[in-house]
Amino acid sequence: MLSNEIYIGRLIWNRQSFVKDPATGKRQARPNPESEWITTEVPELRIIDQHLWDRVKTRQEGRKINQTDREHRERRKPRFLLTGLVKCGCCGGGFSTVGKDRFGCSNSRNKGRSVCTNRTGITRQDLEGRILAILSQQLMDPELVKVFAAEYIAEHNRLAASHVDDRAVKEKELAKLIKEQDALVNAFLSGLPPERIKARMEQLEARQKQIEKDLATAPAPNAPLRIHPKMADTYYDRIREMIVALSEPDQESEAREAIRGLIEKIVATPVPTKGKRMALDLVRHGDLAGILALSLNADRLSGQQKNLLQTRG
Repeated sequence: MLSNEIYIGRLIWNRQSFVKDPATGKRQARPNPESEWITTEVPELRIIDQHLWDRVKTRQEGRKINQTDREHRERRKPRFLLTGLVKCGCCGGGFSTVGKDRFGCSNSRNKGRSVCTNRTGITRQDLEGRILAILSQQLMDPELVKVFAAEYIAEHNRLAASHVDDRAVKEKELAKLIKEQDALVNAFLSGLPPERIKARMEQLEARQKQIEKDLATAPAPNAPLRIHPKMADTYYDRIREMIVALSEPDQESEAREAIRGLIEKIVATPVPTKGKRMALDLVRHGDLAGILALSLNADRLSGQQKNLLQTRG
């Protein structure tokens, strides 16, 4: 409301246009450049005087300037470790706080049983404890390590080999360009008219600069990844460090983000227990690239292949 100019008698048209998504057939809004906006003055619709409007705009700008990057990050930081990551296994909706330190399906609580019948809740402590147990105890099962490590490493090495091939092609073209330029220089020295040489020389020089720039910015070839026999131990050590850091004020934020980075989503589905009461079965979907990076003691792998691993707890 504080930015709607209709309140000061000004209508703005053509702010956006709509295009059809070829995959879904649905219309999607796209913002138009400000130069294409159509502004019409309609003073009879004004309900706010200009002085008050200007004061509001000044205050808005001041708030933007005074807000530091740290304040902005703090405002956007998830309240709890798993905020926004838990999804209902019945309706696919999100989980939110439904009581003091308790999570439940938002659709069921806000829209009723006609939308979702999942009324089973879970305490934050139980939820976080079970997920941290999955991360720290179950993910390095030898069979899981063998499958996801071999798959990721094979793809990583394939991509690395393709980068090496591309670099070799560019180096070969560069050598050919230099050779052709030398031939043109020799032709000029032998008496060929300069105007017949100039245009081609400019093309060759431009292409040479582009290839040299590409080669200079291309990442150095990486050595092939291999499965290290101690990768599980490395993973356990780093996960334990993260969990301990959650209780350290100066490290908590970084540790929280690192742990969240290993979780794509958590699907919570109600299941009956022996006592006929309902409990939540938790299935964690995670990023293999991030898990493998921890296992290999790397800050982050290339991320070219982002597979999902499901673990239950």
